[in-house]
Amino acid sequence: MTDSRLGQIDDVELDMRALLGALLRASPWLLLGSILFAGALYIGLNFLTPRYSAETKILIESGESEITRAGTGTEEARALLDSEGIASQVQLIGSRDIATTVVNALDLSQRTEFNKPRFLPSFDQMLVRFGLGRPVAEGSVDERVLQRFSDRLDVFSIDKTRVITVGFTSTDPQLAAQVANGVADEYLALERAARRSTNADATRWLETQIADLRTQVRTAEARVEAFRTEHGLFSGGQNNTSLAQQKLNDLNAELARLVAARSAAEAKAASVRKSLANGATPDIPDVRDSQLIQRLREQQVALRSQVAQLSTTLLSGHPRVRELNAQLADLDAQVRREVTRILQSLEGDAATARDREVDIGKDIASAKAATGRTNQDEVELRALEREATAQRDLLESYLKRFREASSRQNGDYLPVDARIISRAAVPLEPTFPKKLPITAATTIALLLLAIAIILIRELTSGRALRRISDDTPPLAPNVVPVEEATHRQDMAPVSEPLPPASHPLPTEPLATLEPAPARALSAEAQDALNSIVDHIVGAKARRVLLSTAALHSPGRPLAAVALARILSRRGNRVLLIDLHADGADGQAMAAGERLPGLTDLFAGIATFAQVIFRDRRSHAHLIPHGLLEFGPDAAKGKRFVSILDALDQTYDQILFDADSDIAMQLASQAGVVVIVADGSASDPDVARVYEAMKAASPAEVMMLIAEAPLQTEDASIEPAFA
Repeated sequence: MTDSRLGQIDDVELDMRALLGALLRASPWLLLGSILFAGALYIGLNFLTPRYSAETKILIESGESEITRAGTGTEEARALLDSEGIASQVQLIGSRDIATTVVNALDLSQRTEFNKPRFLPSFDQMLVRFGLGRPVAEGSVDERVLQRFSDRLDVFSIDKTRVITVGFTSTDPQLAAQVANGVADEYLALERAARRSTNADATRWLETQIADLRTQVRTAEARVEAFRTEHGLFSGGQNNTSLAQQKLNDLNAELARLVAARSAAEAKAASVRKSLANGATPDIPDVRDSQLIQRLREQQVALRSQVAQLSTTLLSGHPRVRELNAQLADLDAQVRREVTRILQSLEGDAATARDREVDIGKDIASAKAATGRTNQDEVELRALEREATAQRDLLESYLKRFREASSRQNGDYLPVDARIISRAAVPLEPTFPKKLPITAATTIALLLLAIAIILIRELTSGRALRRISDDTPPLAPNVVPVEEATHRQDMAPVSEPLPPASHPLPTEPLATLEPAPARALSAEAQDALNSIVDHIVGAKARRVLLSTAALHSPGRPLAAVALARILSRRGNRVLLIDLHADGADGQAMAAGERLPGLTDLFAGIATFAQVIFRDRRSHAHLIPHGLLEFGPDAAKGKRFVSILDALDQTYDQILFDADSDIAMQLASQAGVVVIVADGSASDPDVARVYEAMKAASPAEVMMLIAEAPLQTEDASIEPAFA
């Protein structure tokens, strides 16, 4: 909701000197109050019952030694030591069973700390009393003790380790240490009891399975032996082969030997036959080793020696020489007869080997048939043996596990997968309350709260706000950068406006214009402007034209400046183009006097960066009129249209503050037209301008009465909508 006070609120600023003065005036009371509060709090903390905390640390690890660890426990140990396994152990330590055992062992139900009724009702009970909750039956003494025990027990695992911390808080330091150690001991005892129970169950189950497996193994082995006896599947030899297979192997070996002997005999016979055909003595072992042939050879040598001796003295026809030659011929005939006999012997051996081969071949055929039948029986026998072997292996594995479980059970060797690495000691200092830290933190918080209350009080009372007076001297020209969204290359970032070297700006205005005095808007006009701003924002109008009409008093209202500031404070990017030559808008927005503006930009002797200035009271931008003349016909030129198109790329709204002549030229391009007058809406001059503007502009035309007539005391100023 907008009222006439909006303009006053917009024209104020924060007075830091007033805020610091208020804090300095209140500082003695703040320091005194802080000291008194800190002392009272410190004394009050002494009346609180101190609480002590003790911690016991447990390391989760595999409890089996290298000697007793089974080879199949790797996966179980890995699952125990992972993050899920550690979290499971934390939940086990904080379980109700362990808490009940420790409570009963230390008789905590007889201690007032755990059994004392609540002095104040719990939050749930308070809700029930107000009818906002469901009644819950009060628990027994044991339940109350267990609940308070669980509230003071803290079990957690240390990050990136396998260590679990068991902490307990109590008003008695010895009890805190006893409970922490008791929970850890009870956890180890519970683990040991669980392992003992598991071993006992496994032993009973293995004993039952072993009895059944023994019967099954005995039956399977008896079936194997009966089948072997029935089918004669006896094995022997080095390779543990069957009798049929051994016989077949022997026959194959004998056949190979006979084939080799026959081949050797036939080869020798062929060699002897060839030698006899050539009239030579064969050179084979059988011939060389014959005793008769060796003696005949010796006689031949002796006779040839005698013939050689006699040939030296006797002729070849001599009777003695002929006698010796006849003896040599007889010896040769005897050698050939002996060789022929050896040949017949070799041929006989070859024939005998050939006949034996036929007999062995028949034996091999019958042995093969017997071996085939035996192999089929052995297939069934191996299946029976595999079944018996599997039953026997299973029995042996069960017997091994049974002996291990029995030895652990009887020897009471039950290692747990955890050990205590740090037992809780009796704490010497309480963990609550920490007097100095609590006192310091609370006092600082209270001091900051008091400072905040003082600052808020000063701000809400208005004493820390300083109104900005219009009598303040104008600031130096403050040049602002143009938004980067422009599409024109000559719109560079704005710096201090310096005249370009090629077209220096004139030092004196071309036309001497006496600026008319500007008048501030009344509260009613301010309300009307807020309504116009709402309409502009709702209609999403990008170009807004403001024109003055029928001004009866000196000066002109600064409606365009006020409208630009209100639009800017609503988050819009606003540019005001002053088309009046009096420079009133520039003086009001603290841009200065005799500055380059629209006319210089239009003439090409200034850039966008040199003609755009920022309002000192808002984020709105201003383009002054400039140092040159700007006629109504120039508003229709292509140069002016291209300038407006470039500015449309940067700003959300462009406001034109013009007189009636130039306004008639720009009316067709405006989205909203506002006629500013200081008389009555029924004034003929105002009505004439209104009708002319309405005929020239397709947009909505509104009227703003900047100052009500003096004779009308309660005249309400509202914009007139076409």
